[in-house]
Amino acid sequence: MKKLLFFLAFAGLLATSSTMAQMRSGAAVEKTYGLGLPRDMGKLIPPDSDYPVYPLGPGQEAYADVDGARIKEELKKFTAISLKSLDDGNQFWGRIPGTKYDHETTELLASEYEKLGLQVKHVPFNEPSIWYPTHWDASYQIAGGKSGALLTAYPIDETVPTPAGGITAEAVWVGVGSNADLAGRDLKGKAVIVYSFFVPGGRSHSASDRAGIFNSDSLAIKAGAAMVINVMGIPGNGQFNPEGAPSGAGAVPTMSISQDEGFMLRDMIAAGQKVQIHLKLDIEQRKNLASQDIIATLPGMSDEVDLVVAHTDSYFQGAMDNASGLATAVDIARHYAALPKSQRPRTMVFFHEPDHHHGEFGRSIFIKDFDWNKVALILNCEHTSQSQLFLMNQDLEVGNSINARRWYVSGSPALQQLVKSSFKDFNVSVYTTPERQAGGSLGAFTRLAPAFHIIDHIIYHTTLDTPELVPAVGLAYSERAFLSIFDHANKMSMAELRGAAPLPNPLGGPPDGKSFGTPGRAGGE
Repeated sequence: MKKLLFFLAFAGLLATSSTMAQMRSGAAVEKTYGLGLPRDMGKLIPPDSDYPVYPLGPGQEAYADVDGARIKEELKKFTAISLKSLDDGNQFWGRIPGTKYDHETTELLASEYEKLGLQVKHVPFNEPSIWYPTHWDASYQIAGGKSGALLTAYPIDETVPTPAGGITAEAVWVGVGSNADLAGRDLKGKAVIVYSFFVPGGRSHSASDRAGIFNSDSLAIKAGAAMVINVMGIPGNGQFNPEGAPSGAGAVPTMSISQDEGFMLRDMIAAGQKVQIHLKLDIEQRKNLASQDIIATLPGMSDEVDLVVAHTDSYFQGAMDNASGLATAVDIARHYAALPKSQRPRTMVFFHEPDHHHGEFGRSIFIKDFDWNKVALILNCEHTSQSQLFLMNQDLEVGNSINARRWYVSGSPALQQLVKSSFKDFNVSVYTTPERQAGGSLGAFTRLAPAFHIIDHIIYHTTLDTPELVPAVGLAYSERAFLSIFDHANKMSMAELRGAAPLPNPLGGPPDGKSFGTPGRAGGE
C-alpha cells in the first residue's frame, strides 16, 4: 500500500530519497499542499467489504459462481505488469504497445485462456507508429533564485517536443482558457497555464472540449505561446494524460500538471512574483513495433459466434482502463468453460487488441479477417467498475457505491430492451441517455453485428486509475449482467437479434438508423 501511495502521488518518477523529500514537501515555495490522489488515500478509499452487496434475485442463481474478489485478483495480474514498467524506470509507463510489457500482457492473457481449455491464436503484427515520449523534466524558478521541480508534469498525448535545449518562458495564468480569458493578453513566448475541469472525465476536459485552447487555431497558439500547461482540476498530485494536444502548424508543447502544483504556480503569480517555467521534452515516433492480437475460442453447439472484446493497453496502472475489462473477459470464459458444450448454443470468441489508445491497428486486422456473417452478438468489456467520486470542498471524496456508466446497445428492439432491463436487474447503474455512437473499442464493430457495452469514463488516463478504485462488487454485478444477456440472447435467432433496421441502430438514436456520434476523436474512449 505504501508503494502504491507513492505511485499515486507522482507516478513516473524514480523513488530516490531526494525525490521522496520533494514529494513530501510538494515542491512548495509559499505554501505546502497535501500529497496523494486523493489526499489521505488510506482513510478515504473504502475497502471492498464496505460496499453494499445485493443478493441474487429469483432466476439469477446460475450466476452465483461469479466472485468479484476473484475477478479483482485477476485484474491485479495486469496492473502488476504496468507497475513493473514503472519499476524499470520508464516515465511513459503502463502497458504500452510494442514494449516488453505489452508482450507480457498479451502472453499472460493467452495463458489464462489456455488454462481454461480455450483454443488460443496469436496474431502478430507490426504497429506502424507509436508516439513515445522518452524523457521530460519541468521546473519553475522565481525572482530571487528560488526554484523547484514540477514533479507531476506529464506530456499530453501526441504533443510536440521542445527543442533539444528545452524552453524557458514566463508563466501567465489564464483562468479556464476561454477567449474572454485570453483576449488582450500578451501571450507571445509565454508559458500559458490554464485551469481545466472534467467534462465529465479526465480525457474529455474543458480546456480542449469547451475552451478550445488546445486547438491549433486557439488564441493562445495564434498569439505565439511558447507552451501550454494544463492544470487538471482534481485535488491532489496525480499525473494525467488527457489527450487532445495541439497539432499542425504552430503547435506547441502541451503538458498537464496536478491541481496542487498548478495552484502553487497560480498563487505565486497572484503574489506578484515573476515565475519562469523550464521544460525539456524528448519524443520519438517509434515505427514497426512488434505486437500481437490474441483470439481465444470456446466451441459451442453451432458455428454462430458470441464475440467478447477487450483492449489490453493502458496508461499508468490502467486498473479500470482496461484491466477490469480483461479480468471480466477471462472470468466470462471461466464461467462458460465450466459448462458442458451442450449448454453453449453458440461458439464464444474472445478478441484482444493491444493498441486501443494508439490507432487500433490490431482491431483493423481482426475486422478484416473475421467472418462477420456468423456473429450474433458483440460485448465490449471496457471500464466495467469504478468507485463513485465527489469533489468535496478542496479535496476528493470516495463513496462506497459504484459509479454510473455510459452505455450502448444496438440491434432489434427486443435485444435493446433485454440489455436495458438486465442492467437494472443486476444493479448496473447507467446514464439515463445511452450513447448514440459507441465509444471505446466498440465503435468500429457496431456496423457488423448487434453490440452492447458499459463504459465508465470519469477517472482514467491518470495515476488515480488503481485497483483500490475498482470495487469488486461492481465487477461481479457487471459480469452477471453480461452473462444473463448472452444467455437470453442465445435463445434468440440471429434475425431476431439483428432486427429490421440497418446497423448501427442504437437505442435512443434516430429512427432512420443513422448514428450521430458524441464529441471526441474516432476510436476514443
